[in-house]
Amino acid sequence: MAQKTQGTNIYFVDPADESLVTVGCPTTANFSGRTTDQIETTCLTDDDRTFVSGLNNPGTFTFTVNLDSSDASHARIQDLQNDGTTLLWAIGLSDGTAAPTVDSGGTFDLDTSRSWRRFSGNITDYSEDFATNTIITANVTVQISGAIEFAEAV
Repeated sequence: MAQKTQGTNIYFVDPADESLVTVGCPTTANFSGRTTDQIETTCLTDDDRTFVSGLNNPGTFTFTVNLDSSDASHARIQDLQNDGTTLLWAIGLSDGTAAPTVDSGGTFDLDTSRSWRRFSGNITDYSEDFATNTIITANVTVQISGAIEFAEAV
């Protein structure tokens, strides 16, 4: 069954104190660039190139927020982009409303009543867009490190 985007939440663990941060007012979210490297195995005697699969490239996660200078999550994202710190991220899909919790080790505990995407990554780009007759938006790019965990609601 198709799933609505309304009700999707973006979370990260703040490495300073292992607290849960909910990203305020996201308007878009996108996983892209997930590819698998190809390793060439062609011999000089072959007429066509041959390949085997190599390492997976997890790609990037990008999202946009309606910028709010009073939203602590927006300010913290800017700080963490400057630091280059690798963060733990969780995306809660719209099939539930439960927020994750953070355990004593600083990792997410995900409620099974909701579907999730969980991964590690560092913020590689933060940019703000100003245009006529609109609001200011901020675009954030996260380079994913390692595999993306897909956890479906049960």
